[in-house]
Amino acid sequence: MKTTTHWTGTLALLASLMAAPLSADEHTHAAGHEQHGAHEHGVATLSLATGEAGLEIMLESPAANLLGFEHTATSAADKQKLADVKLKLEAGADLFAINAEAGCALKDAEIVSALLEDEGQPSNDTHAEAETHNDMDVTWAFVCTQPAELKEVTVKLFSAFPDGVQTIRAEWVTDKGASAQELTQDDTLQLN
Repeated sequence: MKTTTHWTGTLALLASLMAAPLSADEHTHAAGHEQHGAHEHGVATLSLATGEAGLEIMLESPAANLLGFEHTATSAADKQKLADVKLKLEAGADLFAINAEAGCALKDAEIVSALLEDEGQPSNDTHAEAETHNDMDVTWAFVCTQPAELKEVTVKLFSAFPDGVQTIRAEWVTDKGASAQELTQDDTLQLN
């Protein structure tokens, strides 16, 4: 699986900040956050990081949460669903609302999935394909005119994918520290 420079740089920042000593409040909040397997249907991981230019949001999710399936799209219906989900994910400004004072706009969205790489190339090995667990990793980059004003991000992924996303494990880093929260419905993350 390929990674982007956005993804790699932000994950390194997340790792370094998450490793930093936490305040008493942050430690109590983080203590309830446990690590789970990378591929758990209904569950997605959302990582947010603020920087000098704005905000990066990364989603790691089993493809089934977003598409309803994880196999290579070979039928016309599956190909259409894959195209629809790709368009929905590329429209990151519809999936997240950032407090207006920050002046943020979506710069770009990158979707990485074996399902997109294999588009239009049906597999001859249906047994191996049936056992495949495909993920979709998405990185959204938002540029902000006032990045210091980034305070809230409303996550709208549950309403966007009502049949698949059940739990989102969100974690974020800002210049003020790091925190995490588990979501079970569309909700607003307080970044400060």
